[in-house]
Amino acid sequence: LPASAGDDARIIIIGGWLGTGPLAASDMHVLDVSGGPENLRWFQPPVRGTPPGPCNMHSADFVSSRGEIYVFRGGNGREYLNDLHALDTHTYEWRRVETRGAIPQQRANHSSAVLEETSELFIFGGWNGKERLNDIHVLDTMTGTWTKPDVGGDKPYPRAGMTLTALRGRLYLFGGSGTSSKCFQDLQILDRKQMAWLNVMQAKDPTNSASSSSHSSSPASSSQHYYGSTDQQQTSGDDEMDTRGPIDGEVGSSTHGASVVDSDHLKRSDWRHNHHAPSTSGYGAASAANPNDEDVVPTVFVQGRGPGRRAGHTATAVHRRIFVFGGSCGSDYLNDFFVLDTDPVPAVSASRPASLQLFERRLRHFCNDEEFSDVTFLVEGRRVRGHRLVLSLVSDCFRAMFATYNVDGAGGGERTGFRESSSDSEIEIPNCSYEAFVTMLEYIYSGRAPEIGLMPSDAGSVVVGGGAGEGGRGIERRIERVVDVLELADQFFLEHLKQLCEQALCPTVNAETFEYLLQVAQKTNAMQLEGVCRHFQRNRDDMGNFVA
Repeated sequence: LPASAGDDARIIIIGGWLGTGPLAASDMHVLDVSGGPENLRWFQPPVRGTPPGPCNMHSADFVSSRGEIYVFRGGNGREYLNDLHALDTHTYEWRRVETRGAIPQQRANHSSAVLEETSELFIFGGWNGKERLNDIHVLDTMTGTWTKPDVGGDKPYPRAGMTLTALRGRLYLFGGSGTSSKCFQDLQILDRKQMAWLNVMQAKDPTNSASSSSHSSSPASSSQHYYGSTDQQQTSGDDEMDTRGPIDGEVGSSTHGASVVDSDHLKRSDWRHNHHAPSTSGYGAASAANPNDEDVVPTVFVQGRGPGRRAGHTATAVHRRIFVFGGSCGSDYLNDFFVLDTDPVPAVSASRPASLQLFERRLRHFCNDEEFSDVTFLVEGRRVRGHRLVLSLVSDCFRAMFATYNVDGAGGGERTGFRESSSDSEIEIPNCSYEAFVTMLEYIYSGRAPEIGLMPSDAGSVVVGGGAGEGGRGIERRIERVVDVLELADQFFLEHLKQLCEQALCPTVNAETFEYLLQVAQKTNAMQLEGVCRHFQRNRDDMGNFVA
């Protein structure tokens, strides 16, 4: 209990199992913590009214609006119960709470929590002596009325020994034991406003560049929200895969981290672990919701490694954080400690494209485009638009051309080998095909290999410059187009483009082409192509019509 007017901060212990005897304890102890950790004091106050009696596997919640602790009794060591009692925290007086409506059935080892915003007491799950439960009951503490609401979303698996923690209009359910007493390690979130279980997913590691876009798949919403924790693994007793909670696997295995998408808020959460215990990990996968679907529940992606499988642990809300400690799974008792931050400081990142990325992405759209062009080339009588800065950055030949050639007509054409046309703003490129020149510019502006590849069948018989048949002339023309681009690449000092052309031509070296291609290689200083031609020349007696 927090400190309030006229009262000190206290921790109240009610009942519990003593380890021996037929019945649970029925006493009450109070720890005064108002003096700080160095001045703790236990005492047993005198009580009024009629206490609940022996209580075991029960739940107790402070209803601040009433100044009372509500105890849903659970069991007494012999039988399962569902009676409700209230303790006045000022006078230590007990009363039996009279209720009406859809009263929960008898159960023990359930979980409960009070939403301060609505003064509602929620009861979830538990064990009734025959089966585990996963139902929700809500008590309006102001009217004493029980309801069993129609809850949307995917229900958690039936379980007992879990925790239910209320915080900011939501209830956080973690862990518990299911079929064959195997433990869960899932986090489930019930949103009171929507009265629905949210989709809780384990997001991919944001440090992995291959998965950095995982947050883009989210339901139709006005904003994003980052929250809880879970993983997807197969459950005991069920063969299907589901995000509602794994129960198979090793004790102490834990989840690993990510983020959350919610339609109402922009937040984030992460697990922080204060115990270096070995663990295994699991990752879930989120899928985008159809924006045309009705009643789409928000999706929550998880960051950080959550607690391993357990039941009988504690989960306490302090401000925006939930502290999870201990518990057990089978015969293993745990003493590890985790913190779930439901509203951490939003991450700040630089995720938008950098200037060079934008430059690379957009530059190709300006190839042979009049917008912002400041130089025009005449090739075979056709105009090709360019940008001097772009061309100068890639080619030293273009740089020298623009440095020594006055586009306004002030001489210099003789020094560069290019002729000034009748228009003062145009540069004529002689001895060059229009197709090859545009191919070269497309390479410069896009950085992509031009589509100049030759088919493997082109390495067959072809006589360049000779009397080939119709098919041979087509192959010969494709080779000549690559040679045209190769000559331009050499002329304008584009070494990478030259190597791409060599890669395309080398497979066509054979008995009919090697002399021609050797001449081309020597003319254009294509050392790789020349090396392949020389290799063919040395070995042609052994290889015959071998395709290099």
